[in-house]
Amino acid sequence: MNARLPLASQCINAYQLHPHEILDIAIEGRCGVEYQPLLCARTERIVGYEALARFYRRDGAHIAPDTLFERLHVEPLLLYHLELCAKRVQLAHAPADGLLFLNLDPDSFEQGEQDHPHSNAFLELIQTTGVKDRLVIEIIENLAVRDVMLSRRMIDAFSSHGLKVAMDDLAVSKGLISFGSLADATYLKFDMSWLAERGQPRREEILHWSLSAARAMSVMTILEGVESAADLAFARKHGFDLVQGFRYRAHFREWRPNSR
Repeated sequence: MNARLPLASQCINAYQLHPHEILDIAIEGRCGVEYQPLLCARTERIVGYEALARFYRRDGAHIAPDTLFERLHVEPLLLYHLELCAKRVQLAHAPADGLLFLNLDPDSFEQGEQDHPHSNAFLELIQTTGVKDRLVIEIIENLAVRDVMLSRRMIDAFSSHGLKVAMDDLAVSKGLISFGSLADATYLKFDMSWLAERGQPRREEILHWSLSAARAMSVMTILEGVESAADLAFARKHGFDLVQGFRYRAHFREWRPNSR
């Protein structure tokens, strides 16, 4: 999930906000979205977009999404309402063509089960959208075993409704992807840390092993954080299927509430 904003210095740290301000974002619909393209590594043809949540104060100032989601993990009900608001926006303003990747936090999904005991709020939302056939749900697995188990439930739930799943943020030195999740995913996303540690023999061997396993299981691979010609050459050398990053910033699309 390549969620960094172009100018981080212009973002408000969510830890500076009162909980009522965060709730107001969802109530007043001050959720925006940035669509970042995913491209074929070989041809650089756009094949889809990842929808990234953007949030704003009443004065229009950006709120850093990473700090907001980090803070809300201790307030799961607020996290759930804000994520549901963001997903409605992301689905409503999606580009007309291509794949649409949606990030979904496991904690939000779990809260959605509690709110809809016989289904899930996010599944119900997706069932009503006209872009279901081209959706890919991105799931993050963290270091906690509980998160891995919850991700397993998410994969089963979305797959049973005919939805594709991507495992997000396979990194050099953080996070955890279970073998079961890898086997059942359609896409596997590698974060930008692989670019930062290029040329290190053991890291390259792990990358080679991971990509070979993905190909053997017909799992498509995506390299995030591509910013230069050298990054793209790295992706092509290792046989990544798709790339994503600020090299393609000219193709980013944005929607924010005050543009309605």
